[in-house]
Amino acid sequence: MSSLEVAFLLGVILLLAVLVGWWLFSTFSAGVREFAQVYPVSAYVDSRGDFLICVLNAGPHEFYGRWVVSVKSGKSVDISLNVPVGKVAGVRGSLGESFTPGTTPALILTTGGGSSYILYPIVVPDVGVVNC
Repeated sequence: MSSLEVAFLLGVILLLAVLVGWWLFSTFSAGVREFAQVYPVSAYVDSRGDFLICVLNAGPHEFYGRWVVSVKSGKSVDISLNVPVGKVAGVRGSLGESFTPGTTPALILTTGGGSSYILYPIVVPDVGVVNC
């Protein structure tokens, strides 16, 4: 083989490698950005067990979903979320468990995809007057 043939063959192999790499990169990027990125940013509870969880949707899509909020005692409640892109939405509910002001209870938030967050909410006198 002459050096021209080797250079041509090397160029074709390099071109194929770049094309396959680009295809793999674009496929991975599309898969990563398929799901909305939704994060709890703050939480509040009151002495009656009512709660407010403020959730941020970082995009790229609107988020519709169900999460489970529970406490260490085992009580839990399902909540439905509808959070537009780039907005903070509040989700209210009641666990039916009393919380003492001045304490730091732990709420366990489990997403539909199985991810869990431990939130340490602020205990307020009445969660009904708090907004996100």
